[in-house]
Amino acid sequence: MNRIYIIIAFFSVFFNSAIGQNTAIQETIGRKCGTPKMSIQYEEAFQTLLQKNQKFANDRQASVVYNIPVVFHIIHSGQTIGTLYNISEAQVISQITTLNEDYRKLNADFSSWVTQSAFSSVSADCEISFCLAKVSPTGALLAEPGINRIQASSKGWTNPPYVDTYIESTIKPNSYWDPAKYLNIWVVYMNDNTLGYAQFPTIPNPSNTTIGDLNGAGGAANTDGVVLEYRALGNTGAAEAPFNKGRTAAHEIGHWLGLYHINGDSNCGNDYCSDTPTQKDLSSGCPASAGITNASGCSASPNPPGKMYQNYMDYSDDKCMVMFTTSQKARMQTVMGSCVRRSSLNSSTVCAIPTAISEYESSVSFEVYPNPTNGELYIDVSLMNIQDYTISVLNALGQTIKQVQQIHTSGGKISMDLSDINPGMYFVTVQTLSGYKVKRLMLQ
Repeated sequence: MNRIYIIIAFFSVFFNSAIGQNTAIQETIGRKCGTPKMSIQYEEAFQTLLQKNQKFANDRQASVVYNIPVVFHIIHSGQTIGTLYNISEAQVISQITTLNEDYRKLNADFSSWVTQSAFSSVSADCEISFCLAKVSPTGALLAEPGINRIQASSKGWTNPPYVDTYIESTIKPNSYWDPAKYLNIWVVYMNDNTLGYAQFPTIPNPSNTTIGDLNGAGGAANTDGVVLEYRALGNTGAAEAPFNKGRTAAHEIGHWLGLYHINGDSNCGNDYCSDTPTQKDLSSGCPASAGITNASGCSASPNPPGKMYQNYMDYSDDKCMVMFTTSQKARMQTVMGSCVRRSSLNSSTVCAIPTAISEYESSVSFEVYPNPTNGELYIDVSLMNIQDYTISVLNALGQTIKQVQQIHTSGGKISMDLSDINPGMYFVTVQTLSGYKVKRLMLQ
């Protein structure tokens, strides 16, 4: 399956065939995009998979919140951390925080930009969360969660900036981590107005093989992931307006999870989502004020409601990208539940703090329930020896959200109220003087 590039083109004439966000990050003219689209055969197989997944979803008693572990490969040429494209940890954390807000419909700017009832009624909590990996593929604890800094010269690479062909042929194959355990995001400096691009998921087709794109190439594990321009990542540090709200990552990961651009990359085209309006072209910039209705330019899409320029899969500026729809959620949930490499991510343990506990510590055990929980949590701890221990609840960034200390005891059942924290994935740890153990917890 071929990769799909999300290229930024900024010409006086709009390129409907471009794959990406339609504004240049620099004051130089953009380049034409020649990205191939996914084939009809690919989409037919996707629709079969989607229908099957929807039946399973209807039969389930509870929804599934999928978790995606992330590693950011920051490619630099020796700059001090926080300088130029060797971006700071704070910038990475701001991006993972924004992703969790956007994919769980927790972003505060949603209500100000989505005033059309036709749009707000189909807006979705995608029930997908993200966490920063705590360990490398070798099991080593990462000094900065979710960050793999790579100096180009250490790999024999040329120094930045890069074009996509060099990234695909050289950088990705020589730096990727197992894509069945990590979402690989390469953070690079590109001087051709590219904000980012992604590799579409490889999907099983009805004959139980896999199907790729129009050219039948690409889709390899060693190129799987997302590429982001360092100035279009997160909402702090090197992030530059109008791409400084972290929405480029939401857009590109949308492609990585099987979403097309909202106009189907053609004049009034099809993005295979029934609740996104048909649009003649993709948006640019933002309306003068929030909630303005823009005509779609297509007879099949009346005005109002007009363009859904608020959608992450349009080309709008970051500040007015604020929503996914129910149909888009269904596609992404299908990918997470069934697609090659994507479906294994939810069971990946690379976001867990490594225990490194010796055999004699097997006497330390605990259970957490209910899991998933709506806020009420019980931790039942059992120790063979009387000792002190601490129960902590950590978020995906490794930050302590709740903590309870127990003194000189052999264990017992402890209750915690988590109803005041946001839904998502968390970790519960029980730590003694000699080590700790950890369990994953989903808060709904």
